[in-house]
Amino acid sequence: MLAIVFAVVLQQAVPAVTGQVVWEDPAAPPVVAAPVAIPTIPDSARADPYGYERAECSPLIRKASESMEACQARVRIALAANLGDALPPGLAPAGAPDECRLASAGDRYALQCGAPDRPDRADVRPQERTCESRPQARPQGGVAWTEECRPADGRAPAEDGLKIRLGGD
Repeated sequence: MLAIVFAVVLQQAVPAVTGQVVWEDPAAPPVVAAPVAIPTIPDSARADPYGYERAECSPLIRKASESMEACQARVRIALAANLGDALPPGLAPAGAPDECRLASAGDRYALQCGAPDRPDRADVRPQERTCESRPQARPQGGVAWTEECRPADGRAPAEDGLKIRLGGD
């Protein structure tokens, strides 16, 4: 009895071995995506693409569920599709191929691809200063007010050039 049950189970489990035809559902045809329409942009975006990106991605305008990065990516793709070669380099979508340019004098290779090297900028932050106005007697008589300033963090003030003191202060 056990052998008969085992034979029936094997016969149902492996139909191809016994020569039976098994019908399968045909594979679904690949879904063809509809061509995506190029999003339209206003004429003001053509005149000032940076301003358009700033306006569209402002926290007051964009959807609360959309992050700043997602908004910038969406706007930059729309600008790239509409402006083409007129798109400023700073607004190229992420992952866009970098433009290649001919090398300038002193470069190692004839063709340079990727973002151009930018020289490091000097730190131009204004220094916080503490200034005091003090009266000072003038040799001809009268009083002149002078202002002395020094860095707020207590460092010695920077010298304003070459000073030679000949006797006295």
